[in-house]
Amino acid sequence: MELLIGPRTYSTWSLRGWLVMKATGADFAVRDARYDTPEAKAALLAVSPSGFVPALTVDGELIWDTLAIAEWAAEHYPQAGLWPADPVARALARSVTAEMHSGFSALRTFCGMGPDHPIGG
Repeated sequence: MELLIGPRTYSTWSLRGWLVMKATGADFAVRDARYDTPEAKAALLAVSPSGFVPALTVDGELIWDTLAIAEWAAEHYPQAGLWPADPVARALARSVTAEMHSGFSALRTFCGMGPDHPIGG
């Protein structure tokens, strides 16, 4: 397995994918990607259909979304306990995760992790 990620210091999506995979205890390689120049973005688009990271390659197949990677990891490494065992708690956890994954754009914009942000730099 190989996880393609951006800089963990300011790519929160990459950090989330990396943390999920680390939590499973799985043996995986990490490949760093850049996306801060037109050339780097073009190279990323050549390996990730969305042009974003993270992207996990497993047995030649690509999973290119943070939440999809987390779901795949939860299915393949149930011993990691990525989701609560209780069905109601699991549904609530998935709801909160999906909301955070698709929302909070203002929070991500104004409280970024990058070196140009007061919080992240």
